[in-house]
Amino acid sequence: MTWKKVDMEADPRSGQFAYFRAMVNPWAGVTVPVEITAFHKALNGRPFFLSFLYAAVRAANDVPELRRRLRDGEVIEYDRCQPSYTAMRPNGVYVYCLVDSGTLPYEAFIREGKRKQQEALERKELKETGDSLNHFFVSSLPWLSYTQIQHPCVSADDSNPRLSWGKFTEENGKVMLPVSLMFNHALADGWHVTQFYRNLERELAELTALFQSENQ
Repeated sequence: MTWKKVDMEADPRSGQFAYFRAMVNPWAGVTVPVEITAFHKALNGRPFFLSFLYAAVRAANDVPELRRRLRDGEVIEYDRCQPSYTAMRPNGVYVYCLVDSGTLPYEAFIREGKRKQQEALERKELKETGDSLNHFFVSSLPWLSYTQIQHPCVSADDSNPRLSWGKFTEENGKVMLPVSLMFNHALADGWHVTQFYRNLERELAELTALFQSENQ
């Protein structure tokens, strides 16, 4: 992954950037119930978490503002970001997993994701590798169908978006999944969040079509 500096004084969001940078807690977040009925049906034994992760990270990478980070008082923008997510051992202790994204096709992503998860579960400690600034921090809470979630942040300079989703439920024949996005408001606004969810719908539809064609 490569990155470039962003001149925020010349950026259209220069005013918003300065406004939210002055706040002690510039973080904002939303949780949206996303319909996954067709996607869920088409999975046909494929791993739910990794499949949804593939769609979610592609959706986030298509929003440049979600690839922006604060580093040493400056704003940088990565060409793409990777998901750093958690896997849980049988004893309840969790570890970080990291899988490349943006260049791998679906089947390769799933194979790599399974391999990286196994490697992470065999480690004895919780740790992250590589340049953590270019990560999307991803977590799943498959036991609860929630309507709101709050993630811990290190400081006002913390700038990695947090992606999470919970337990899916069936409502009137539709399968719904709560999907959350937390972000540093100095770097992104509600419009960029809206773009993420629209991209997610597109990515899920494309995956569903791929699964359906392979299931025939």
